[in-house]
Amino acid sequence: MSLSELLGTSFDCGCGRTHRVPVRELVYGRSAVDSLAEILRRSLGQTMPRRVAIVADVRTWDVCGDGTRRSLERAGLEVSRIIVPDRGGGGPVCDDATCRTLVERLRPLGPQLVVAVGSGVINDLCKWASFELKLPYVVVATAASMNGYSSANVAPTIAGVKMLIEARPPVAVVAEPAVIEQAPRKMTTAGFGDTIAKHQSNGDWIVNNLLLGEYHCGFCAGIVGNIEPLYLDHPEDIRDGKPDAIKGLFEALFWTGMAMTLVGTSAPASGGEHLLSHTLDMMAEVRGENHDLHGRQVGVGTLFSAALFERILAIESPVLGGRPPEVDAGFWRVPSVASAVRQQYDAKRQSWERVRRKMADPGVWDQLRTRVAAEVKSPQTIRDWLRRAGGATSTADIGCSRERIRSAILHMHEIRKRFTMIDLAWLAGVMPAATDDIIDLWLS
Repeated sequence: MSLSELLGTSFDCGCGRTHRVPVRELVYGRSAVDSLAEILRRSLGQTMPRRVAIVADVRTWDVCGDGTRRSLERAGLEVSRIIVPDRGGGGPVCDDATCRTLVERLRPLGPQLVVAVGSGVINDLCKWASFELKLPYVVVATAASMNGYSSANVAPTIAGVKMLIEARPPVAVVAEPAVIEQAPRKMTTAGFGDTIAKHQSNGDWIVNNLLLGEYHCGFCAGIVGNIEPLYLDHPEDIRDGKPDAIKGLFEALFWTGMAMTLVGTSAPASGGEHLLSHTLDMMAEVRGENHDLHGRQVGVGTLFSAALFERILAIESPVLGGRPPEVDAGFWRVPSVASAVRQQYDAKRQSWERVRRKMADPGVWDQLRTRVAAEVKSPQTIRDWLRRAGGATSTADIGCSRERIRSAILHMHEIRKRFTMIDLAWLAGVMPAATDDIIDLWLS
């Protein structure tokens, strides 16, 4: 059965679970927006809406918003428009305050469906707001920039901390090749960075499966294996905007997002490498600074993760160290942010102790090294992929000084309660000692 045949179905998986695929349509084709009403009829059936709210920002409205409005109005639907404002000289942000405002603007309109026109932030905001209002939503994608289109997760900033909360995925994802291919190349390379991170995040997932008994699904871990050659055999095709490569990348982003939905966690596509991006975002927020696109920062984080995994897996018999220092409130600057970070870090204490006990068995470490080494990629491979695709590979590429990236690396283990390879590196004695060497060798 092809992946497309799984849309809108449930199936029994080799992992022992029955997976339900809530997204009913993925339409990537010419004039897809013109066919939006028909897509809604197929996706929603008897619940076809009469009132629809389109949510976009000023840029995505110009790209696809007005065309979406015309398409829906031709079908006789009552359409309202909401433009999410930019903030602080950049684009919109996905945080608790913005979501509350969006909900307050949507509620009096009485929509029966929310249509997101955009990519990362707009999609997350609509996913979150529609979940709060108990409404279905669809997304008209404007860039192959991230893997959140089909996931149930939202990655907002709440009280200053990058969090991961569960909502509900769209009933349909719609995209036109001309729009996706003409998106800013920086956004496409961000999507590339987000996609290749799955190799390292699957390494994290294996670590947690072996050391903490976390559920693991081989199907979800390898869900885009047959799509990857379209953009990994010749990464320069992403840089050059070749249609087959861009389509492959978009579909890979969709299905890695779907893997997270099927599993119910971010494990198939997000591990320790993502923490670097989230930490840089949080640092920028509390310091009033700018940050780069999520996927570009994730690409650099993936390169760091690959170098770190290489050093961890080279250890034949680890001598277990202590827990990293407690949360540095001064680093996080804002007391409420420091408090929220501390809660996340303290929640990981039990996992640390369980991992220490498990690693006392030398056979477990040998098994971990074998399984993880078969999944993760070398830093040479990651850097080659990113360079050929035109992605970010260095601190300078993402607008970071050496000191800023170093600070993020030394604090990123604090922001999530989930155990990752960053924690494993501290436990195995690789961190913090390897930090400067890896930065100089791979990120400069």
